Amino acid sequence: MGVRELKEQALELYSRRKFAECARTYGKLLELDPRDPHLYVRHAEAWRRAGDKQKAISSYRTAAEMLLQLGCEARARAALKVALELDPRDNEVARALERLCTANAPRQAVHVPPPVPPPSRIPEHKRDQVELHTRQANVPGRLALPPAPAAPAEPLPSPAEVRRLSGNTIAMRPAPGTRWVVISSRTPLTAYEVDDLERVMSREFTLEVTVTAEE
Repeated sequence: MGVRELKEQALELYSRRKFAECARTYGKLLELDPRDPHLYVRHAEAWRRAGDKQKAISSYRTAAEMLLQLGCEARARAALKVALELDPRDNEVARALERLCTANAPRQAVHVPPPVPPPSRIPEHKRDQVELHTRQANVPGRLALPPAPAAPAEPLPSPAEVRRLSGNTIAMRPAPGTRWVVISSRTPLTAYEVDDLERVMSREFTLEVTVTAEE
């Protein structure tokens, strides 16, 4: 019986769920074509369905090695994963899968800083500053760049000014250099501090206040 007839027979036995006979038929095919990794995968699957885990794992491992030689890394990794699922305690399969995953893991790019120019290329007015930072960094044979200048601090806002001109007149301005606002009353003004301005505004009183703006 030739290769074609054996493949058709193996497929028929698999469809009839005669997995052990199917696996033995694929074994005959492997004797005729031992370099076909796909036959090993089908051989392993048939033994897995038949319940023989060790034979299935052996064929999966052989298929993975051959697929890896052909450059089919993803399919080789899939075959090893199925084999490890059959026996999670199989250390050889676990190590083979780990080596394959590690070898194909993407490598992270390493950032290499640009070289520091030699002292001869540094302007003379900056050499003393660079050498000082080199000694402070305590890195032999390497020049440390001076730190970046600190950002200027934002100026603090100027406080408002309030002046009492008389018993019933006060002047105020929001900041130095701005115009004064003068507030006067026919009755003496009372100045005091409160925490809650709403309570003062709720009092019932009447004041006649004249507001004028002066330079």
